[in-house]
Amino acid sequence: MVVKYILSGFIVKIIAGFDDTMTRIPIVANITRTKRGRYAFAIGVLLAVTLAIILSFLFGSTIKAIPYSNYIAAGLIFLIALSIYFGWFTKKQKEEVEKKLRKIKRISLKRFLKLIVIGFLTAIATVIDDIIVYSGLFIGSISNTPYIITGIFAATFLQIWAMIYFSKKIMNVRYKKEITVVGLIILSILIFFKVL
Repeated sequence: MVVKYILSGFIVKIIAGFDDTMTRIPIVANITRTKRGRYAFAIGVLLAVTLAIILSFLFGSTIKAIPYSNYIAAGLIFLIALSIYFGWFTKKQKEEVEKKLRKIKRISLKRFLKLIVIGFLTAIATVIDDIIVYSGLFIGSISNTPYIITGIFAATFLQIWAMIYFSKKIMNVRYKKEITVVGLIILSILIFFKVL
């Protein structure tokens, strides 16, 4: 059962974070010139994901007190999938953040902390929708929470590693938005039927 909850956190983060990783890659490429700079940016992303997990845990804990919380969580995730596909809420916000950050010129290594802040702000702008997605995982027993969080962080580290070392190859992946949307719809179905 432990593996199930770790895998659920991991898979949900991979699915929900796929489009976010695509958004961050061009930003990282434009504002960092060294591995140290990319590491600083990655620390900011990690801090933002940590905040998103805390908020989603609180949100999930709130909705699980409501009867049929799995239906509510499934419905919210389905709406997030639609919003990503049609760009209702996140597209404009992500584009604005990306435009602002692309104007920033090369940042000196002495400004390591500034890159952490930029990574954090970029990630916050892209993980807002993930808070609702993660919350669907926290409507079950609180004893499963550490395993779910372990899975989310494992996927986060994998996505950060891919962002740092394989950004060019990842940028060439086709149907990025569609992959994310299909994954979220499958996730909403699994939560609806209490598989996760």
